[in-house]
Amino acid sequence: MTNWRPQAPDSELLPALKRWFDSPMGRQLVNEERSLIEDALEGAFGHSLLELSLGPRTLVSRPEAIRRHYSIGPAVQCEMGKSLDVVSDFSELPVANESQDVVVVHHLLEFIANPHNMLRELERVIVPHGRLLIVGFNPLSLLGLRLYFAGRVAPRSVWRHHMLTTWRLMDWLNLLGFNVKQRSYGFHRLPFNSPWCLSHRVFAPDLMRRVPVGGTFLISATKYRAPITPVRLRWRRESLVNVRPLGAARDGVLQKQ
Repeated sequence: MTNWRPQAPDSELLPALKRWFDSPMGRQLVNEERSLIEDALEGAFGHSLLELSLGPRTLVSRPEAIRRHYSIGPAVQCEMGKSLDVVSDFSELPVANESQDVVVVHHLLEFIANPHNMLRELERVIVPHGRLLIVGFNPLSLLGLRLYFAGRVAPRSVWRHHMLTTWRLMDWLNLLGFNVKQRSYGFHRLPFNSPWCLSHRVFAPDLMRRVPVGGTFLISATKYRAPITPVRLRWRRESLVNVRPLGAARDGVLQKQ
C-alpha cells in the first residue's frame, strides 16, 4: 500500500495556496488552465457540472449545454471569500451516486490525504459516459522542480504535496473504468514572478499543448463502466403434442392411430 506524505491542514494549506494563486505567476497559470478547461469542455452536455478546486475563485464557466454548475469545498474557503454552493469535506462528497455529468478537479489530488480514495469517490458520483477533467502541477517541468525543492527546503511547507505524473494518473483512471480522451499542457514559461519570464514562452504556441513539460497539465477522461441492470428471463411455454404414457406404450396398451 502506498504511504502518502502527510499534508498540511486546510487552515494552513488553503490560505497559503490563495497567496500563491494571487501572485503574478499564479494568475498567469490559472489563466492558461482556464483556456485548457474551456477547450476540453467544448461539446460537453448534461444536467450537472461539479467543480472541486483548491483555488480561491471559481474556475469554470458553465457551458451552454450544461444546466447547472456548482462548487463544493470546505468552510475555510468560505471564510476566505470564495462562493460555494455546498460546504463539505472533499473526501466524502455529499453527492448521490452517478449523478454528475462533468466533474472538474483543480489541484486537489496533489493535496488530498489519499488521492486513490479521492478518485474512487469521483468515480462514484460520475454517470456512465460522464467526463472527468483533472488539472494539476506537472512534476516533469521547471515549475514542478521549483515546487519540489520548495517542499524539500522547508519540511513544514505546504509544497510537500504529492508529485503525480500524467502517466500515473492515467493508470489509475484505467483501473477505475475511465478512458483517457485528451492530455494537454500549459504554462511553458520560466517559473518566476518576473514580467519578462511570464511574458515569454519556452516553446512555439502550436507546440505548447503537446509538449509534456509544461508547468500544468489537463487530463480529460470518460467513464465507460455501465451499470448492471438485471434482466428478467421470459420462459416460453410450448404445448406438448401426442404425449403418451411411457409405461402404457411399452406394454402395448395403446394402439397406433
